[in-house]
Amino acid sequence: MSDTCYIFFRPGKATLESAESSLMEYGLTVDRADGRLVVHLPGSPSFMVRLANAEHVQAEAAGVGAGTEHEAEMSACTERFEIEIEDLAEALDEINTLMEIQWALQEASGGFLFLPWNASLSKP
Repeated sequence: MSDTCYIFFRPGKATLESAESSLMEYGLTVDRADGRLVVHLPGSPSFMVRLANAEHVQAEAAGVGAGTEHEAEMSACTERFEIEIEDLAEALDEINTLMEIQWALQEASGGFLFLPWNASLSKP
C-alpha cells in the first residue's frame, strides 16, 4: 500500500513539464512513464509524480484548507501534484529526497504542500 502527499495550486500555475524542469534543477533523476514522472536519486526510493485536475481536486483542497489561515487560497486550488510514496517508513528514513521533491514542486507551482499522515499544510 502506498501513501501520497499533495501540492495544491491554482489553475494554470504549473504543468508536468514545468515540474520535470524544476525537479531536474534540484539534481533529481526524472523519467517519464505513462503520463507521470518517476523521480529518484541514486540509492534512494523512487517516487511517482502525477498532475491531477479532476473536479474532486478543488473540493478536497477546500476541505484541507477549511478552518486554516489558508482557507480562501486553498478553495481556489483546482490542480495538484500527487507524490506517490511506495514505502512511507523508508521515505521518511531517507527524508532528503522526498523533501527535495516537495520543494521543487512547490517552487514550480507556487502551491501548498499537504501531508495527510500528519495533517500538515505548508504555504509556498
